[in-house]
Amino acid sequence: MTTRDRLARALPVPVTIALTIVAVAEFAFLYQNIVSQDAIGLDYRWFVGVAQHWLDTGDLYVPRQLAGPYEVETLIDVLYPPNALLLFVPFTVLPAVLWWLIPLGLLGFSVAYLRPARWAWPLIALCFVWPWTISQVIYGNTNMWIAAFVAGGALVASPSVLVLLKPSLLPFALIGVGRRSWWVALAALILVSLPFGSLWIDYLTAMRNSDVSAWRSLFTVPNLLPPVIALLASTHPAYSRRPRYIRIPFPRQSQMSTTSPESSSEP
Repeated sequence: MTTRDRLARALPVPVTIALTIVAVAEFAFLYQNIVSQDAIGLDYRWFVGVAQHWLDTGDLYVPRQLAGPYEVETLIDVLYPPNALLLFVPFTVLPAVLWWLIPLGLLGFSVAYLRPARWAWPLIALCFVWPWTISQVIYGNTNMWIAAFVAGGALVASPSVLVLLKPSLLPFALIGVGRRSWWVALAALILVSLPFGSLWIDYLTAMRNSDVSAWRSLFTVPNLLPPVIALLASTHPAYSRRPRYIRIPFPRQSQMSTTSPESSSEP
């Protein structure tokens, strides 16, 4: 084993530990600041309020969003499509803790289950060092759920369709597009979205009238990458075959087992 190989094998662990310490320190700092603003779970509370308002009135979008051009104001204007209510409405009755427990649990489980190679550990840790990732968790932003849907897509393809509840992150919804189950899930999502009827017209009107930028969600991308990195670097026997929907031209396990001894002995 060369010196470079030894370093490549040894460095990921201390680097990952160092990055984890930085992430914990950032979390502590941001948490204290957000607590001082009485803003813990602020986004979550707003989503539940949006859902309750819809249940009470049937209205989802603010009148000014439908009246004409407007400048988007956070926690006032609704920029989600109507089918996002499928996520919001249940939490008008479910315990608040589940808003965090379910997505974070699924995200952690998927990364651990995929068993990413050691070289990928610092890359995954780096995603959690990104301050935006940490603050979104503290605020209870939907990006936690989008990351969970990406994680589910990394495992079984079809859950990534639910990324479409936040259309600005569309590329991540395509994880699994080569699998039949992904298309079945897409058809199911379309079917359950149809009853929202005229709210779709309101949504298109609200988006057309807004000044929202196409790059609005760019800063949230790092918190969606851990399951993607874990999948690409997976050492799990079921995933190291590189499923069709990843489109990486590595040989499948069955192909490798049928190769000649000469070729299989090569590094």
